[in-house]
Amino acid sequence: MMILFYILLLGFWIWIVVEFLRGFKAIESIDHYPISETSQLVSVVIPAKDEERHIKETLLSLIAQENIALEVIIVNDRSTDRTKQIIDDVSSRYSNVKATTITSLPEGWLGKNHALYKGVQLARSNYLLFTDADVVFHKTALVRAFNNMVTYGVDHITVAPHLKASSFFLKGLISYFLFGFSYLNKPWKANKPSSKQGIGIGAFQLITRNCYTSVGGHERLRLRPDDDLALGQLVKNSNYKQRFVTSLQRITVEWYPDLQAAFKGFEKNAFAGLKYSYFMAVLAITGVFASQILPFWYLFYGSSTEQLLSGLTLLLVTSAYTVSTFYFTRYPLWIVVGWPLFSLLFVYMLTRALLLTMTRKEISWRDSRYSLDELKIFYKNTK
Repeated sequence: MMILFYILLLGFWIWIVVEFLRGFKAIESIDHYPISETSQLVSVVIPAKDEERHIKETLLSLIAQENIALEVIIVNDRSTDRTKQIIDDVSSRYSNVKATTITSLPEGWLGKNHALYKGVQLARSNYLLFTDADVVFHKTALVRAFNNMVTYGVDHITVAPHLKASSFFLKGLISYFLFGFSYLNKPWKANKPSSKQGIGIGAFQLITRNCYTSVGGHERLRLRPDDDLALGQLVKNSNYKQRFVTSLQRITVEWYPDLQAAFKGFEKNAFAGLKYSYFMAVLAITGVFASQILPFWYLFYGSSTEQLLSGLTLLLVTSAYTVSTFYFTRYPLWIVVGWPLFSLLFVYMLTRALLLTMTRKEISWRDSRYSLDELKIFYKNTK
């Protein structure tokens, strides 16, 4: 029985490796995309909740953008630290930076989604860029992305940035998450007009106002913790043209400062990413364990056939993980040798997030709490 299981598992990973090798080659890096100056105004909308550590660097990197006209709309969302003071100081010195403050959250909204919704109301351009308050842009990042968008004639372009991390285990956890994200979401399919697979990366989503308005904007996503991915999916489902690219050299974000923050942050999206399904939650945890952890046991303690099949399976997993790490990160490739530890860490993080969410019956994010039942009902009504 185990031999049949591992034959099937071996076939699965062969398929994944082939998919990765073909798929990732279809994802373009825009780090060196040609620059062509444009006078087109782009409205950058940024939500900021207690972002005093990063917000100034983000704003200054946007102000320094070359060959493109920008207005930067920064929405202070009920911050309790120095975020408002920093925003007000920068906006007082630069005429293309607009600051606005939200003092209360209406019922039926997630804070970030409401902040983006309010920011769009102040935007003047037909091009909207949604980004986060901790993203740092090289001075030619936006014009390269805009030129790529215009060249390919798409309505929505989303860019995967470099995810900066300080420790070995945090880099491992991030790279392992990107590995799992890749074989679950197959982001390269976003570039195929015939595919309904959409993608959205919160660090960079540039979209035409017509497309954004037509799909319902953030009002339609008001209770989606995975608003970035959901927006990308809405674009594709509505038959608009989409493009997914990377910019690991020119766009950088510190996703989480340490492992503890990563564990906390994952609580917000874990259950939403599994479509609020208990079955999917159990399947995700047991699937990682059975396909990536259990083979180590049979590698040492199984029959000779089981050892061979397990060894081949682990080799294929390592190959797929190496491909995603190469295309999605700037981490040294030798980090892939730690993937057995990272898979255990990921199983722990996922299990912890799901158990906390299900026992609390709510998610907690940036000092706000949201009912799990309300989130599930909204998801079912809007998917």
